[in-house]
Amino acid sequence: MLRLFHGKYHDRFKKMRMDEARLVLKEYGNLYLNVAFSRMVTLPEINANAKIIAVDVNENVIVYGSDDFVERFETNEEIIRTRYFLKRRKIQVKVRGKEPRARLLGKYDEREWRRVREIYYLVAREIISKALEIGATVIVMDDLEIHKRDLCSEELNGRIHRWSYRRFQRILEYQAKLHELNVKYIDPAYTSKTCPVCGDELDLSLNGRRLMKCQKCCLRRTGI
Repeated sequence: MLRLFHGKYHDRFKKMRMDEARLVLKEYGNLYLNVAFSRMVTLPEINANAKIIAVDVNENVIVYGSDDFVERFETNEEIIRTRYFLKRRKIQVKVRGKEPRARLLGKYDEREWRRVREIYYLVAREIISKALEIGATVIVMDDLEIHKRDLCSEELNGRIHRWSYRRFQRILEYQAKLHELNVKYIDPAYTSKTCPVCGDELDLSLNGRRLMKCQKCCLRRTGI
């Protein structure tokens, strides 16, 4: 006799169309029915009066807000990624045998992604909830493109390589469209050099720590 398990949030799929279904055998001999659902979503038009929430994704912090508020969510992703990286390094050194090593590495890879994914979904829910609360219809994110060769150290290269900001953006975009919210990506080039108050270019030559000052409105800002 087979026992089929379903997620506790399956009720939300009642109004969706079922597309593809397949049985999947997972650990401990449990058999799962994976079903893909779809539905048509109508996104509102973007106009000059649309309320916007901007989302800034960093390695350990995700900040979102508008002209009226700013919220900060600490993900600590760097700490999580680094811990699992060190665990995998130990396994590669101490565990003998290709198959046992691959099995352990796969297990820790899955645990790492599960922890990070839970954080991503939690942040995405908070952002969507705030957007619906204030009546925002557009979520804006940077169209990030980071290349390892552009970075200055091997350690930083490794950290950025382990950072999965694109996955968070895809999760947030998917959740946003389910709630009929638009998602826009913007080119972040030179945005840190632009004064957020008057739009003039910030002077980056004050000191080596990137303390910037606007020559027009005298705003001071520390670069990231």
